[in-house]
Amino acid sequence: MALEILVSAIIDGVALGFIFLLLSLGLSVIFGLMRIVNFAHGSMFLWGAYIGYEVSSRTGNLLAGILASASITGLMGFLIEYLLLKRLREPLTQAIITIGLMLLLDRVAWLRWGDITYIWLPPELEGTILLGPTIIYKYRLFVIVVGIVLLIAVYIFFNRTRYGMIIRAGIDDREMIQAFGVNIERVFTGIFVVGSVLAGVAGSILVPWQGVYPTLGINYLLYAFAIVVIGGVGSIGGTMVASLLAGLAQQLSAYYAPYLAEPSIFLLMLAVLMLRPSGLLRV
Repeated sequence: MALEILVSAIIDGVALGFIFLLLSLGLSVIFGLMRIVNFAHGSMFLWGAYIGYEVSSRTGNLLAGILASASITGLMGFLIEYLLLKRLREPLTQAIITIGLMLLLDRVAWLRWGDITYIWLPPELEGTILLGPTIIYKYRLFVIVVGIVLLIAVYIFFNRTRYGMIIRAGIDDREMIQAFGVNIERVFTGIFVVGSVLAGVAGSILVPWQGVYPTLGINYLLYAFAIVVIGGVGSIGGTMVASLLAGLAQQLSAYYAPYLAEPSIFLLMLAVLMLRPSGLLRV
């Protein structure tokens, strides 16, 4: 049975790692390019989860919920960046604004949905699949497939498109891309919207697995900050690797040492910082 449990834990860890990646990638790029510590990022994740639940459960269509989450959180991100952050550029002021937005958005969500945990799983993704003696949940496999598709899309975007290469160059040297005539303000708005969309999609995908509840946003925001530090602040590749490592660490802990499941990501962060203070893939 030991091997079957290990395989199940690894599959669950990879699935959770892809959700961590969607959440953390936006946070990492926003900080790397815009130098904003975005505490409201967890609220985008929370609202994406609630919106995904509402639309999916009412329509019976998970894809509709994901698209609704992406659209609404993207709009929220645009309004936050365009109306507030663009006009107040001082870093401490921006950090305080995002903290205030986090408290406001989380409280509004609590007033709307209360303390209840909501969960909805598409009927076609219920149940398990037997892989030899190993039991695998269908929805975990679905998350992995979606995660691989999105990972490929993210890779192509950052490595094969002009806009993606501008973002990567801007993370390394923001003044340089401005000197080449790039409209940095438009790039800021675009990347903030993309980060919010990724967070919203991550939240909507998590709902059928773990449900959504009022403290979901702040809990996963802390995980995302730890993952960004593990991978190296502003490192896209580092965030990808760190997300999968964090997912595996938490799920392996959940199977073999449940009392370490919650702090496992932070223990991983401490270990990485002791060996490589700049993060796994950050020079």
